Amino acid sequence: MTRLNRFAATLPWAGLLGVAIYAYLVIPTADHAARQGFPQAWLGLAAVPAALLLYRRPVLMGVALAAGGAWLRVVHAGFPETSDQSTVSRAAFQAVLGGSNPFGRGYDESFPPGAPFVYGPLELLVGPLGVEGQVLAATGTMLLLAWSRTFITLAVYAAQYFVVQFTATGINDLVPAFFIMAGLLALERRRAAGALLLAVAAGVKPYAFAWFPAAMGYGGVAVAAALLAATGIIWSPLLLWGPGSFLRSVELAAATHPVTENTLNMPHLRILAVPIALASLLVRPWWLVVLSGTLIFCVVLFLDFWASYGYWLVILPLLGLLVERTVRDRLQAAVRAPGERAATTEAPAS
Repeated sequence: MTRLNRFAATLPWAGLLGVAIYAYLVIPTADHAARQGFPQAWLGLAAVPAALLLYRRPVLMGVALAAGGAWLRVVHAGFPETSDQSTVSRAAFQAVLGGSNPFGRGYDESFPPGAPFVYGPLELLVGPLGVEGQVLAATGTMLLLAWSRTFITLAVYAAQYFVVQFTATGINDLVPAFFIMAGLLALERRRAAGALLLAVAAGVKPYAFAWFPAAMGYGGVAVAAALLAATGIIWSPLLLWGPGSFLRSVELAAATHPVTENTLNMPHLRILAVPIALASLLVRPWWLVVLSGTLIFCVVLFLDFWASYGYWLVILPLLGLLVERTVRDRLQAAVRAPGERAATTEAPAS
């Protein structure tokens, strides 16, 4: 066995590297919060010694980093909101309480005024939770990363300044991001549960539909039926409000959103999502489910003329999970290979 293999086999190297990355990233993040009048952010550093004490129990080590990341987000929740996504969702919720259709209209509460509600029916329940709901969802994502031992991605997600502060800006992407990751992880072993979680994600923000074709290819008829049934139930309020009102919201969004630097601004190429989705129906490996859905997501959203920076918080944890799992599996296979070869060589001839 080589030194590299022995190192990979005997030391939780990824976890310790994750702790080191977290320690490196948390200092500027906490410092920025302290300069804004929130010195309690420095308590996020406590996750470093806590994680080191738990290094022999990798999942708990990850939980310590997740707790530090959650604390940083709780502190940043006191910052003023700079995005109007949650604001529009709360206004739409009030419209529903008043007996109105939340779709097909612009809301004066947005900035600039006139932005429509272009999300799923479940966002009407999530929106009133505000930043606190997004912080809770981000914490759930970090716990999923800890459970799956995706420590390097966890460290970046937990402590990197952009990721932390963006959680508190008023975006509404962290809740569907959590359900997408939970659904994809569950899909491996509990396919019906995974399908239900993906349907919930799409009921919050429709971009989660990007993972439906590959999930159907992976899970077969049972998953396809579960996805379609759950989606039909979640989106059934459109029978009352009218599908045309949702399409009107999409039109209003196209008219009110400015061109951003976060896209390639080639909307005519979004048609490429169609052949990718059809090919995704033939997907069999789980990793290809993640990758196919991510590709459709990127084609539809980042080839448009407008995209939120919050979209990156949906796909980057998934890609990090995929990369770390692949590297870990390759190292473990390299560790096992010499022993398996030796056992084969020593086995008596039959």
